[in-house]
Amino acid sequence: MKFIPHIFIIWIVCSLGLTLNAQEPHVIKVKKEQNLEKVYFDNTELKLIPIDRFGNPRDNRIVTYKFWIKGKDKNFQGSANKLAPEMVQALNKLKKATKIYFTEIQVEDENGHLIKLPDVYETWFPDCKNCGKPGGKK
Repeated sequence: MKFIPHIFIIWIVCSLGLTLNAQEPHVIKVKKEQNLEKVYFDNTELKLIPIDRFGNPRDNRIVTYKFWIKGKDKNFQGSANKLAPEMVQALNKLKKATKIYFTEIQVEDENGHLIKLPDVYETWFPDCKNCGKPGGKK
């Protein structure tokens, strides 16, 4: 019987502690949604076009990227939406369909922040002038 007041006091202290702890504000983390999702390679105009999350093309500036051609050890460093002349020249030298890669793509958003976008893998089909002609290279 002596312990009943002590147990009652301990129970009150514990319940107050739980109540006060429940009223503590919790940290809410907010993740900013980026508007740009990926990059599309336009093989007719030979340029990279950023695409937003709704699938619309945007005119954001591409700051940097690396351009690779499968089978070649050399990569090209790009810094604009249009391909550099040496990249176009390397593509024009190809004789058959080849995979091309754009990696480490960074785009500037509307606020001037750099956004890293996923890599782009495409197949390049060269202008085949000798295809189907007898005596032409195959």
